[in-house]
Amino acid sequence: MDNISVYCDNCYVREAVCSIIGCIKNSHYSDGGLSVFVFEKTWLNEIELTMLLNCKSERVIVFAREALLGFFSSLMLPGHISFGRFDVALNMIRKSLADFINPTLRELLVSRRQVANTNKLSPSETRVTSLYVQGISVMCIAKSMNKSFKTVSHHKRSAMKKMGISSNVELMQKGRIFLMMNKELLLASQQSVA
Repeated sequence: MDNISVYCDNCYVREAVCSIIGCIKNSHYSDGGLSVFVFEKTWLNEIELTMLLNCKSERVIVFAREALLGFFSSLMLPGHISFGRFDVALNMIRKSLADFINPTLRELLVSRRQVANTNKLSPSETRVTSLYVQGISVMCIAKSMNKSFKTVSHHKRSAMKKMGISSNVELMQKGRIFLMMNKELLLASQQSVA
């Protein structure tokens, strides 16, 4: 398992996943690093979410229960992260892992295209959103940025549209996580250019 890292919140599940990966992995495997995350519980703590968002592997797969997958679907995670259900038959998990570890060339091209097309926030949108989720009103943000109320409101609405968020309450709930992910994507794109 040279290029595959496995994180599980249960040591027995980790051993089972490592065993399955050992059986699946073929000798022609030469891909960049892969990561497998398995969450048996229906919630994540901040450390686990940060580990997932900061994972530098080329491709990541997350196995979780349906409730947690619903949470992940509400976020705009980077395109190199794929998902599978944890609460299904073992042969389905094995097939998902096999498809993940030994993908077809077409699947790799599609996943790379998705990463390239990720909507990124502009610097102004990022600044407005980060100030807003800290509890600062749009009027105060406009004064601090020396911009009009209308301009700041436009930046906020544009950022919400890119994040797939429709209400201010949802922005407060998901905005911090999205901003953290947007920062990671920005850093990754700057490193790949350099």
